[in-house]
Amino acid sequence: MSDLYQLGRRLAEIALADMGAGELDLTPGEFLVLQDLFLNGRSPIRDIAARTGLAQSRVSTSVRSFTERGWAITSADPADGRKTLADLTDEVRAAGTRRRETRAEGTLVSALAAISPAERDALISVLGRLHQLLVGNQPPRRFPASPAAAPR
Repeated sequence: MSDLYQLGRRLAEIALADMGAGELDLTPGEFLVLQDLFLNGRSPIRDIAARTGLAQSRVSTSVRSFTERGWAITSADPADGRKTLADLTDEVRAAGTRRRETRAEGTLVSALAAISPAERDALISVLGRLHQLLVGNQPPRRFPASPAAAPR
């Protein structure tokens, strides 16, 4: 089981690097908040904290940083003025969409450069099939998912 976990982590590292996490100069926590806003849209700070598992103060700090960078906007919750709602700007949302639409093949070709093209193509094909079988039409979610949500 450890091998599967290590493989998953390495694939996640490769994907994050390809999506530009390093270029954006984000901490892992900030990247989680950015991802949550991308996936869930306009949300109260408390809800982002619950979904990411981060402290509410950490989420607030991240959102403040994003607002200062021009990446996010905040507003008072019309239903409860004590709550702050956060969302990504249209420009950041569009950039995120473009990054997420990039196919993994190019990244994997680079990561697997030490093996033959035939073996690399076979592995990329198998990975595509695994994605189809294990991810399919499931909505994107934070890793790790809660035990109740994990398939058995």
